[in-house]
Amino acid sequence: MKNFNNSPLIEKEIQRLVLDYLSIKKVFHWRNNSGAMVSEYKGKKRFFRFGETGSPDIFALIKGTLYGIEIKSIKGKQNENQQEYEQRFKKAGGTYILAYSLEDVINKLK
Repeated sequence: MKNFNNSPLIEKEIQRLVLDYLSIKKVFHWRNNSGAMVSEYKGKKRFFRFGETGSPDIFALIKGTLYGIEIKSIKGKQNENQQEYEQRFKKAGGTYILAYSLEDVINKLK
C-alpha cells in the first residue's frame, strides 16, 4: 500500500489505518505507548521510562483473546527486545501480529 505521494507507507501511517480499522469494527483496543524521556523541573533533570520495553504498538481484546500488534514499515524489523516480548507474549497465551500493512491485521483477526 502506498500513500498519496506514491511512496510506501511509513509506520505511523500504517498504525493509524490499523487503529481506525479496529475502531470502525468496534474492537476493544488501545494504543500502547512505550519509551523514555528526560524532563526538567525546578532545575533538576529526571529520566522517565514508560511502558514495557519491547511491547507491541497496539493491544486488542477479542472474545477473550489478547492480540499484541507490532507495526512495522515495509523495511522495518523487530529489535531484540521486541522479539523477546513476542516469545513471552505467545508463551503466555496471547496472539502476536507482526503487521507490515492493514491487510496483515485483517487477515490475522479472521
